[in-house]
Order: sequence, then C-alpha cells, then structure tokens
Amino acid sequence: MKKNLMIIHTLFAVIFTIFLSKTSFAEPANLSLLIEEVQVYHDSGTYQKEVSHVIAQAHDFMINRTKSNAHSAHPEKLAIVLDIDETSLSNYDQMASRHFGWDKAKAHQDILAAKAPAIKPMLQFYNEALKHGVAIFFVTGRPESERAPTIKNLHRAGYHDWRKLYLKPEHYNKPSVIPFKSQSRAAISQQGYTIIESIGDQYSDLKGGHAEKTFKLPNPYYYLH
Repeated sequence: MKKNLMIIHTLFAVIFTIFLSKTSFAEPANLSLLIEEVQVYHDSGTYQKEVSHVIAQAHDFMINRTKSNAHSAHPEKLAIVLDIDETSLSNYDQMASRHFGWDKAKAHQDILAAKAPAIKPMLQFYNEALKHGVAIFFVTGRPESERAPTIKNLHRAGYHDWRKLYLKPEHYNKPSVIPFKSQSRAAISQQGYTIIESIGDQYSDLKGGHAEKTFKLPNPYYYLH
C-alpha cells in the first residue's frame, strides 16, 4: 500500500512540475529594442527592397493578365483594388516621431494635413496599370468623414484617375475590417469588373475573396484586424 502511495505521489509531483513548466511565462521582447529593430529595417533600405519586390510581382501578374485578356474572344473589364495607408501612401515619418505608438487624435490630424507621400514603386505600378486599361479602386479602412483630405492627399501624391474610393462607413462597428473590404470588392465585381489583384499591407485587406490574386506588402509598424 505504502509503495503504491509513493508511486502516486511521485507521479503527482512529475505532473505538477510539467504543468508549471507549461504555464510559466517568458518575458516578452524589450520594446525599445523592437522599435530600434523596426527603424533599422526601414532605414537600411530593406523595407523598400521588400516593398519593391512584392510590387514587381504584382506588376508582372498585371502585365500577363492584361495580355491574355487582350487576346481573349470575350475581354473582361479588369480592375485592381488598392489599400491606402502603407500601401499607396507612407505614414512612416509620423509613426516614427511617435515611436510607433498609436494616437488616434494625432493620426486623424495627420490625415487632415493630407501630406503623406506616395510609396514610389506603388505609384509607378499604379500609372502602368492605368496605361494598360486597368481600372483602379481604393478600398481603405479610413472613415467616411476623412474622404475630402484623403482625396486631396491622393491627388497631391500623384494618384489620379481612379474609378472609385471606398471608405469605411461612420456607423461601422465590426471588430474587423474584413467584412467591409470584402463587401466593397463584391460591389466592384457586381459592377461588371474582374478584380485581378487586391494589394494591401494587412492580411485583413486581402481576406474575404472577390479577387483573383492577392499581394501582401510588408508592414512591421502596426497590425489591423
């Protein structure tokens, strides 16, 4: 009996030790070091290289798709959907000045200022797509109340002749932008367009279907559901 009790106690001790090891918590990475790592990633040129690489892939796909469409017996109306922030426009300087902390009021003031520069490889791709007869639609998580400064900023940065700009409704209260962006792409498709590409810096920009192919740009600065 005593031997059985000793075995039981030993097993209990082993299980308890395993439980503690499974539930122990490791200290997360140091925030200051992470911020420094992000800044080095940007300032070293690695970020720009990776952005250019993804956009080059999107460009090649667009060229091939427009060529095949031109030779089709039943040509389609082709379209591309673009996100805005960290996809078409860069907010890096403002984010870095705030050490990448989120401040809704200041971010809103940045949008009202309408001074965010274009991400140059994207602007080049944008103009190339227009030359090939592809319609461009912007679908952004910015709220409808920021429509005027958004249009002003896009024009100032060099984006012209897009087909339509979709902004998130003011009453939108879902925890993720995926339903809004997916429904916007569905609405574009219902207008007779074939969306050949959807490009964004967040996975939430791309999920939900209604695009032949998606391209995810790097963004280590923030995460959106």
